[in-house]
Amino acid sequence: MIPSQNDMRILFEEESKKYIDLYKDEINDYITPDEDEEDNEEFEGVGIDDFDTEELFEMLFTVPVTTDDDYCELINILADEYLPYAVDADYEDGKPVIYIDDDRHVLSASDSEYAIIRKFNDIIKPEFEIRVMRLSLNEDNIHSLLILESGEWKELEAKYGEKVAEFFEKIDKIDFIQDKEFDNE
Repeated sequence: MIPSQNDMRILFEEESKKYIDLYKDEINDYITPDEDEEDNEEFEGVGIDDFDTEELFEMLFTVPVTTDDDYCELINILADEYLPYAVDADYEDGKPVIYIDDDRHVLSASDSEYAIIRKFNDIIKPEFEIRVMRLSLNEDNIHSLLILESGEWKELEAKYGEKVAEFFEKIDKIDFIQDKEFDNE
């Protein structure tokens, strides 16, 4: 789900009650254990009021990525969720290939998982930009991604200043491999 300007305002003003009021059903669906899954203890004993604003935003509006995901499939999910045009990512001859309309982008077979996401970000720029929620950088083996129009990121930065940087980091500034520390080089 793409966050609205109001959703971003709620996040930056840290008003979790408003998320609960607006998205109660979606949040309950997320935290309610799925009977078909073997390991459904993650949210056992947890109620909707146990989450802060940033955690609720992460649940509602971001796409999680793990190091063992199929990154072509992840690109397809990100595109379906956030982009208004056709994207198809798949492997051809062992290399990730991303089709955007009639454009074909072949990536290197040696690219690491996050290099694939970074290159996808480069492909959708300058119109769109992927950012990662800083909250998820402290999680083991999972990071939460969000794509917005580049102009919308700029508007948010103009309106909320440093708050945007407190919650989101640009994908090309993150070193996901080394202890989840920021790559400042």
